[in-house]
Amino acid sequence: MAVVTASHPHLTGASVQWSHAFGGAPVLVASADREWIRRPDPAVQLWAGLQELLPGVVMHQCGGHFAGSSVVHWRAGAAGHGALLTGDTIAIGADRASVNVMRSYVNRIPLPQRAVRRVLDTVAGLPYDRLYGAFGVLPTHAHEIVDTSLRRYIAWVCGDVPDEPDS
Repeated sequence: MAVVTASHPHLTGASVQWSHAFGGAPVLVASADREWIRRPDPAVQLWAGLQELLPGVVMHQCGGHFAGSSVVHWRAGAAGHGALLTGDTIAIGADRASVNVMRSYVNRIPLPQRAVRRVLDTVAGLPYDRLYGAFGVLPTHAHEIVDTSLRRYIAWVCGDVPDEPDS
């Protein structure tokens, strides 16, 4: 195992345990989320921005769910079409045809436009066709689905709702 990381800082204690079980692989935690580290350990390393995990596998900090929330882009994934591993930084919708982003999924706290825009801008230039989320997979057309879903989210939170009649 080369590295232990997660899309956001829940379960960092378990990450340390995995690190120890696999020979001390570094546990990467976004520096913006350092306050969430509950089990300090020499294996924990802070990072920000971009972090190459392996050749062709890069973690991108995009914020959203947490300030340091990230996604991993695997350029050669999906038979060379690219894959995005998102955890719940970008969550697959119940319809399996859309995605969403939230500050808190459990409490249904949405993100403001600027945070959604940052997530969208972070992934917009990455080539990927498949998305692996925490609770499902978008096997094809994931880039288009993310773009459409997050642009729709921004329109809604900005009050630009084209399918609602004017008052």
